Amino acid sequence: MPFLQEDLYSAPQPALFLVDNHHEVYLWQGWWPIENKITGSARIRWASDRKSAMETVLQYSRGKNLKKPPPKSYLIHAGLEPLTFTNMFPSWEHREDIAEITEMDMEVSNQIILVEEVLAKLCKTIYPLADLLARPLPEGVDPLKLEIYLTDEDFEFALDMTRDEYNALPTWKQVNLKKAKGLF
Repeated sequence: MPFLQEDLYSAPQPALFLVDNHHEVYLWQGWWPIENKITGSARIRWASDRKSAMETVLQYSRGKNLKKPPPKSYLIHAGLEPLTFTNMFPSWEHREDIAEITEMDMEVSNQIILVEEVLAKLCKTIYPLADLLARPLPEGVDPLKLEIYLTDEDFEFALDMTRDEYNALPTWKQVNLKKAKGLF
């Protein structure tokens, strides 16, 4: 295999790599460097990049061999790589420093996770009001548009008006209303 651990770890982070061993497909996800502050917009872009990468992995897997079922696709986190992944490389050195960064930044483990499961969470479009009022927000949620993730019932309960009434308001009134109701 032409890939080395160094190829993954020396890339500008956070990075995403598709690794195919002809039996399974892996999406290796790098870490967010500690020296880089993670802003809300950066998190949104990262969630979007991850979502696109996961969709690409699944599409790639489905297109590998149309006569056979697609291979399983797994999400792997930097520093927490399982043996099934690290055994593909000629040598592998566990990086505890990266494992600590990864564990601080995300709710992850070194368990093997199917890409489909993580993608389903990132593609979720409706959340209970309590989830949107809690911090940290669910992964992939745009903190500037929390109202779009509410059911119509929760929307009316939280903002005391229908979506149509809300959408008729000028933008500045929408923002002030969301701030007053804790949805900003």
